[in-house]
Amino acid sequence: MNEKQPLPPNLHLSFRKGDLIVKEGDYGISIYRILKGKVAITIQSGKKEIRLATLGPGEIIGEVTFLNQNIEPRSASARALEDTQVEVWHPSRLAREYEEMEPIIRYISDQVLGRLIRMNKFIGQLGSKRFRKTIEPETIASQRSFYRKDLDTSCEYRPLDIRKAAWLKGKIRNISLNGLGLDVSTRNNVNFPHESGKVFRVRTTLPNGKEVEVDAKIVTVKKSEIPGRLDVGLAIVNITEEARKTLGFFLMP
Repeated sequence: MNEKQPLPPNLHLSFRKGDLIVKEGDYGISIYRILKGKVAITIQSGKKEIRLATLGPGEIIGEVTFLNQNIEPRSASARALEDTQVEVWHPSRLAREYEEMEPIIRYISDQVLGRLIRMNKFIGQLGSKRFRKTIEPETIASQRSFYRKDLDTSCEYRPLDIRKAAWLKGKIRNISLNGLGLDVSTRNNVNFPHESGKVFRVRTTLPNGKEVEVDAKIVTVKKSEIPGRLDVGLAIVNITEEARKTLGFFLMP
């Protein structure tokens, strides 16, 4: 008969105010339960440290390591806001309990935990972008750091530098939190030149029924393979927080 190997014991650790418990980018497998104190969860954006959440007694740090079922760099830092005590769990202890769950309960847990992982990534993206007052199209075009979704959705757009300009018709072919690609008629280019650097206000109703309006700057313009059409690439330069959330949830894979 095979006997189960003994599990690593739970440990208790103490941290002083200001101490790092977990550092973003480091590798680690331990999971922490806060017993006493407060902990800030942060990410680094350039030279700024952005706080995503404040956790207290009973809450967990480092669970993504276990949820992803692999070893990867920590996605955020955890810093003690006051003298703090934590209980340290080794993932093997949780893994054994997880494997002993009923299959249907484990399946439901997998679904919920998968959504949580995607939500954590999305919240991190939003937190980082709040500190970016302006967005350089060239930087965005080169990074393409956000999930991009293909679409075939009608939209309206008009130049911002012309008062009371008429709304033009187009189609959104792809969209992300960085920018969007439009398919438009060459006739639109006659009255309002579509040149690099030109800023347009774009509005559309997403397939989920939510309306979104953004200001976007033209980055590229090229002839489409379809005669009489243009492919226009734009980088978003202004978007409300509400529109960002709406678009972000729609883009979630």
